[in-house]
Amino acid sequence: MSSSTGQAAQDPERRVIRIGGAEAADFLQSILTSDMEALSPGETRASALLTPQGRILADMMVLRVDDGFMLDCDASRADDLFTRLRRYKLRRPVALEILDDHRLWVGWDDAAMPRGASTDPRHPALGWRWIGPAGSGPETASGSGPADIDQWHAVRIAAGVPQGPVDLQPERALMLEAGLDRLGAVDFEKGCYVGQEVTARTHYRGLVKRRIVPLEVSGGCPASGEAVSEGERDLGTVLSVAGGGGERALCLAAMKLSDIHRINDGDHELTAGGHAARLAIPDWMLPLPDPSKTDTG
Repeated sequence: MSSSTGQAAQDPERRVIRIGGAEAADFLQSILTSDMEALSPGETRASALLTPQGRILADMMVLRVDDGFMLDCDASRADDLFTRLRRYKLRRPVALEILDDHRLWVGWDDAAMPRGASTDPRHPALGWRWIGPAGSGPETASGSGPADIDQWHAVRIAAGVPQGPVDLQPERALMLEAGLDRLGAVDFEKGCYVGQEVTARTHYRGLVKRRIVPLEVSGGCPASGEAVSEGERDLGTVLSVAGGGGERALCLAAMKLSDIHRINDGDHELTAGGHAARLAIPDWMLPLPDPSKTDTG
């Protein structure tokens, strides 16, 4: 679905989990990284469930509704996330349900926000999100039909916003290395949650050594998992990728923070998957943390 002033698309790679019951807010507050108590009905916030060691198990977007919460997450992580939520629930009066009959739509490029949609708070370019029953769509002005979700992912990658297990490898990725603290997915003032101690220590001691950043690639399209290199030296790894239909592609890449500073401050020839690449760091990532404090090796 699109409008004359914007684009909208269904994201087939997201699934929805509903959390209801008298203690739904307290339950999520005790296990997720962002502040659920500060979330108003109709508002969405990025969040994650971590291991006790502070590694990401699943990232998600959380929508508060009148009778609880809707979590939308990558489809490949939904079953595992649901199992872990049930494990943490214990005997709390909390209802959990995977809504296989619901779908996520996103709208961007100044698409009019329909009734029931909420703003994606991670970056202004990401527009709005709408969750509803399969077979329906948000009520917005119709145009030439739905856009391709890959177009939205190109916007997301250009904005430097990581999402899903390709960017945030389960049980390995750290919140602050992904910059998720600057995207509102971590609250350092709320009480304890799973993985809170490691996340807080990383933040307050300045222990971040790597960062996920966007690259513009020319002459071809790299594949996820290929190397980001400078000459013969590998500097990082390609994560999610968009484009490739023409001469220009976009990707996110995980690199050492010291290398990002060095490359950003000078003229360096990078490649991603063998194709010429350059850093395209968005304003929200700046200033980068001081590498002398966080990356000594």
